[in-house]
Amino acid sequence: MLIINTAEACTTFCFQDESGHIVFGRNFDFPSGLGHVVVNHRNLQKTAFIRPPEKPLTWVSKYGSISFNQNGKEFPYGGMNEAGLVIEQMWLQETQYPPQDDRFGLNELQWIQYQLDNAATVQEVIDSDTLVRVSFTSVATLHFLVADKYGNVATIEYLEGKMVVHQGENLPYPVLANCPYERSLAYKADKDNHIGTSFTGWTENSSGRFATAAGIIEEYDSGKQDPVSEAFDILQAVSQGPSTQWSIVYDITKSEIAWKTSANPQIRKISMHDFDFSCRAPSL
Repeated sequence: MLIINTAEACTTFCFQDESGHIVFGRNFDFPSGLGHVVVNHRNLQKTAFIRPPEKPLTWVSKYGSISFNQNGKEFPYGGMNEAGLVIEQMWLQETQYPPQDDRFGLNELQWIQYQLDNAATVQEVIDSDTLVRVSFTSVATLHFLVADKYGNVATIEYLEGKMVVHQGENLPYPVLANCPYERSLAYKADKDNHIGTSFTGWTENSSGRFATAAGIIEEYDSGKQDPVSEAFDILQAVSQGPSTQWSIVYDITKSEIAWKTSANPQIRKISMHDFDFSCRAPSL
């Protein structure tokens, strides 16, 4: 389903208020809004679903998580684990996954679940590149925004077959849409300085959403509105109308998730603390 229409778009961002309260927002823009909210267990042995010539990796999940899935259990579009790690994906047509090498290959969605299963921090996700990579057999070209409860945020892209990371000083705006991060930075700088460069319609749409979200976060006054409400306002500002199927806000600090859908605009909320992530618990 990820390859039905490559023209569909998504937007993600992460910010924290003056008190250090961290939230992560995500719009899922796609032709179909059907899906599941899945509770994933810790201490569960898993084997990668991968095609030859890749070799299947087996691991045991360290953390439970809640994810949003369209393609079935173990293949999330994004989610948050009980350690406070959030990871979400977006389409990036410039993506080139690494060629086969000695590392284990995971498809583009199970790579997300692997990170939710095993990583507590952004750095652990980045360091996993020595063991696993997104497989060249994957069908959807994606890039990722990752955040943790310590306030670390990073973009992860696969460009020319290598992992490219922006974090810290190299991540002036914790936002990602559907252009390579460097292109969106250049776009925002161009608009801020009124240079007037001509961009393609795709870049205007994608990097335009990037600039809109980044600008709102820059001006955010935590004394006027709580961060979750602010995140939903940003998601509304970058909405793609009827194409925006899911708007999700991960409250990393409180371990809560709030969302609304095109089919049901009422905001619903769940807490990670209300679920049993032990492997003996029922699958939900």
